[in-house]
Amino acid sequence: MEQHRPSSASAPALQQETDPDSLRQVEALNLSYLLLVQRLMRENEAEALFRLGLGPEAGRLLASLTPTQIIALARSRLMMYRFRLEDGPLVAALSGAEPAHALHGMHAAIVMASRRD
Repeated sequence: MEQHRPSSASAPALQQETDPDSLRQVEALNLSYLLLVQRLMRENEAEALFRLGLGPEAGRLLASLTPTQIIALARSRLMMYRFRLEDGPLVAALSGAEPAHALHGMHAAIVMASRRD
């Protein structure tokens, strides 16, 4: 009988091979993101939810976390945010060498707002 062998890309194997410096960078990025969420939510909830691409429930939950909870969440091995610019032409237009057209930023905001994954 053939025994089941875990693939080399299994989650535990990946965690063992992760560079400690990379984990510290993920932790720092998570902490920065979570603090940004809290600050933006305090300043203007509707704008924060729009800019961050969060739903009201998630935004309010993140805004209500204590410092201890934020640190614990930041230390998880998962990235807390997701890169939202998945449209190649849009990324190219926003990062191109040409001077930005006055409507590029508005177009990007409309495209990102329409994508609620």
